[in-house]
Amino acid sequence: MYDEELPIEEYIYKEALKERHEDSERFKALIELNDSNDEDAATELLYVSKRLFYNYHGIDKIMEVRNSMLHFWDVETDDDIIPNTMNSGLTEHDELIDEVLNALSDIDDLRKLNLKKLANRHPELPFLTLMKVVVMDIMEEPSKKIQAQLDDALSIYPDDVLLKLQNETFLNRNGKNGSILNNNFLASQTSSSFFKRKTIHSFELMSLHTTIYEYLVNSNNLLLLDALMFASQTLYPEWEDAWSDKELYSEILKVEFCKLVSNTQ
Repeated sequence: MYDEELPIEEYIYKEALKERHEDSERFKALIELNDSNDEDAATELLYVSKRLFYNYHGIDKIMEVRNSMLHFWDVETDDDIIPNTMNSGLTEHDELIDEVLNALSDIDDLRKLNLKKLANRHPELPFLTLMKVVVMDIMEEPSKKIQAQLDDALSIYPDDVLLKLQNETFLNRNGKNGSILNNNFLASQTSSSFFKRKTIHSFELMSLHTTIYEYLVNSNNLLLLDALMFASQTLYPEWEDAWSDKELYSEILKVEFCKLVSNTQ
């Protein structure tokens, strides 16, 4: 009944007063229903929330923000070459890094690699220290312990881009402000200027994407968050599965936004 991939124009009102009133009343009814087991009602709630959200901001503003986000993501991915951000310029370690990357899809495989021991054995590869932190995060170890590990790693590798991104991600996920992202970051540069090249590894893409996503969630910038998900699906459809959870959460945040707007009316 409700297509999640409708063009933005399909959400915009033709009879604003009438349709906004109808959507507002339907939104309130669906919220009152509050039946998590009713899949059709849940889907309709997301659809109605999208309509209210997009019409609240207007199509011109939405397209302006989306176009700026499309401009930001000006890189292609190529996983055939391990970049310096991951191998520190030491190509003899590419096989080891590939092994770690291939294990990312299975936490048991990651644990078997014993990344703590690998990181200690190869201090010349901060990427291994980064992956040790990633495993700690996946295992939901205490936040203080993870932050201490990141602080220690950055004291040793202060210029490591991926460690900086991971630290920024972790801070924002915990409701704190980082040092890389701010309101001007997305407007003042592009992903290629950030990485200083036009072709990057998919791990770099995911790292930057996650950092921006957590920043936008933390700063409650739902307009840019919507633009981020739109750009992700438009430019990198092959990674659709990687965006799915983020996409769903961004839609849930639209519901919360509409609740706030509804309560002020």
